[in-house]
Amino acid sequence: MKKIILATLAWSVLFANWVFADEKIEVMDAMEIMPITTSYYPIDNISENEQLILNNDIIIRNNYLEADYEYNNVNYYTSKIKAENIVVPKEIKEKAKKIYFLVEEGNNPIYYKDMISSEAGYATETVKTEYNYKIVDFKENSKEYTFKNADLVKDFTKDEFKSITITLMAEFSDNEKLAISNPAYVYISNKEEVLNQLLMKKNPDNYYYSFYNSTNLETYLEKVAEKKTRAEYKALLSKADKKIVALSKQNNDGIKTLLTSLKTEWDFAKNLSKYERFNETRTLLQWLTVAVKNQLQNVKAFDAIDSILK
Repeated sequence: MKKIILATLAWSVLFANWVFADEKIEVMDAMEIMPITTSYYPIDNISENEQLILNNDIIIRNNYLEADYEYNNVNYYTSKIKAENIVVPKEIKEKAKKIYFLVEEGNNPIYYKDMISSEAGYATETVKTEYNYKIVDFKENSKEYTFKNADLVKDFTKDEFKSITITLMAEFSDNEKLAISNPAYVYISNKEEVLNQLLMKKNPDNYYYSFYNSTNLETYLEKVAEKKTRAEYKALLSKADKKIVALSKQNNDGIKTLLTSLKTEWDFAKNLSKYERFNETRTLLQWLTVAVKNQLQNVKAFDAIDSILK
């Protein structure tokens, strides 16, 4: 009896799904298919050009820019964005004075201006006379765009980490510039970070030495201490500490000289092994510093305890 009931229920559900599917097909056949470039309804209190953007909303929402992180991580002088499906609607192209990439350091106030409203409890940011932005030419029908980083940011020669957004804009007048793509977020690293990324790419499974067990190093130093008086051991540690400081400065100066010499992308690859040696030395000296200073502090603490006990 249970089997009959279950079978009946199963057939009922299946039949209901067939009926529902047929009804959906009939409804869809009866619907009028709207052109994707046509807005469903006009919106009051917006400009003619803003309405034009809304009329092409679906196309613009699919204008997707994306940073090429794999390329950007290992290149210093240039950055790349992907733009495989960028389409500038004919009406916008004909009416706009200029189509270009707007490059802004930090946040993107133009793209997000509609998301910030006083009704939501946020003060609307006023457009200032001067912006931290640059304009870069847009060439249509390219699947990717490669930019010189010196063209994208201010003070590029300072070799500092930069975060920027790149948005495709349509300029209708001096006072009306509207986004026709999403913002692509691009991160421009300094020279040393690019070298580190190249090292990781070179040795993905066995990245260069970045860790030393300071406990093992201290164990070694303690064995040295067994053959010396505490005063001798303390003097030895103090001498080692000063020498490590001098060697670290020498090594860091070598890194600075190397970074200054990197004038082209090829220079990064050419000097990668040299930088790897500098970097391994720096890491080793940093861990030696930890071990030596820990032992030196212990000896000073032992002296203090002896002083108190005596």
